[in-house]
Amino acid sequence: MPTVDRAGRTIHFTRDGNGTGVVLVPGLGSGARLFGTLPRRFVRAGFTCAAVDPVGLPPSSPLPAGTFDFAAAAADVLAVAATLPPPVTLVGTSLGGKVALTATGMAELGNSGVAGLCLVCSSAVPTARSQRIYRWFELLAGAVAGELLGELTAPFLFGATFLRERAALVDDILRAMRPTAESSRFMLAQARALQTFDGTATARRCPLPTLCLGGAEDTLTLPEEVAATAALLPDGRLLTIPGAGHSLLLESTAAFDAIAAWARDPGGLSAAR
Repeated sequence: MPTVDRAGRTIHFTRDGNGTGVVLVPGLGSGARLFGTLPRRFVRAGFTCAAVDPVGLPPSSPLPAGTFDFAAAAADVLAVAATLPPPVTLVGTSLGGKVALTATGMAELGNSGVAGLCLVCSSAVPTARSQRIYRWFELLAGAVAGELLGELTAPFLFGATFLRERAALVDDILRAMRPTAESSRFMLAQARALQTFDGTATARRCPLPTLCLGGAEDTLTLPEEVAATAALLPDGRLLTIPGAGHSLLLESTAAFDAIAAWARDPGGLSAAR
């Protein structure tokens, strides 16, 4: 059970494989379990893969004062990245993409071995619509019974194609979505932090080649919001995956293939499409 300690915080992560590093940064309310068997796919592809349990979720340490801070979370991710063989690629999904992007503007980046970034269904740019989405998640975490979370979010977590073609798998996923009181508090803290997040300036100064992946059927982070982020980045690429929604890494093998290719050669993919 590998951990790294930083500034009084203990960050747990999973780690397996050989080769250059990939760090998976989970989305809202989630830890390493979000990625399921994905780390093993990276291992089979020749990478050393770490998936982070953010501070606020056991077995990592609790959130200080119950407040989620993007800069602190980003420094935690860089501390994990520094334990992997360089060059390292950060792969952040949804909120995790915001954490990974924040890391690119930090002084610790220079000692982390991080050389590439992949933002999956993630946007740096706040909009009136995204603020409503974050408020919705705040209400889900703070005012709705946890056993209802899966049913209430399913139409938005997955694209229409996946909901139609993999209905039995969706049902299995929903049955497994049973947040604990601790994970609900963590999700609530993150949802509140999202409402004040603005990564526009960080994106404009991002020093890393960055792949922005979006799902054409994503209704949580719209494809145009992903495209707006890619347009801000000095060295950004945009790839929109047809027939896939917000759970892009689950819904599309093409998404994994694109990330693996990017991790091998950041900046090497063809032009945006």
